[in-house]
Amino acid sequence: MTEFIYNLFSNIFGDNVILATILISIIPIIELRGAIPFATNTEIWSMALSNWSALGYSLIGSCLIVPILAIVFVPLINLLKKIKIFNKLAIMIENRIKSKAEKISQTATDNKRFSKSYWKKVLFTFLFVAVPLPLTGVWTGTCVAVFIGLDYLTTCITVISGNIVAGLCIALILQFFPALNNILIWIFFAILLLLILIEVIKHFVKKNKQNNTESKSN
Repeated sequence: MTEFIYNLFSNIFGDNVILATILISIIPIIELRGAIPFATNTEIWSMALSNWSALGYSLIGSCLIVPILAIVFVPLINLLKKIKIFNKLAIMIENRIKSKAEKISQTATDNKRFSKSYWKKVLFTFLFVAVPLPLTGVWTGTCVAVFIGLDYLTTCITVISGNIVAGLCIALILQFFPALNNILIWIFFAILLLLILIEVIKHFVKKNKQNNTESKSN
């Protein structure tokens, strides 16, 4: 697996580990959490970055997407819902983000900027992004913040702050436990494959239900 990754990255980026780190950190799901162990892995890169250099460059990429996503997410989803081939995908993404947003909003329903419940939303969003787990990064965090009614500036500050904390956690873990580097990479690949598998299964289950419904109606 490591050799495969090395060959793949070499073909795409050559030895430009800095550019690779920035671009990888922008990718949804992987983001900063995956970019740091990738950038510091000496089996993948002949000139691997230090933990702190990897943290800095991965923050550039992962934080760069936040102010852009905070502006374009809702208009983009609404646009995709109007396009037939993207309609189902847009609705699926919207529903998933809404379900996460509803969990954060359960104890905080007031949208007034300086209300107690508003700052609960800010805190919960920050903690959501700050915990260095897959699927809780800046992409999901930004979209959730938009759905629960945080204003643009608060969204950017909250998500970026949480992202910095998550990055520091990953960098510190690798600083004290460097042997976990390959394990983290395996975890991210496993999660990606699992998510793809889940979506394929859901698609076939849904299609099977639709076929059964149609056959019964006929």
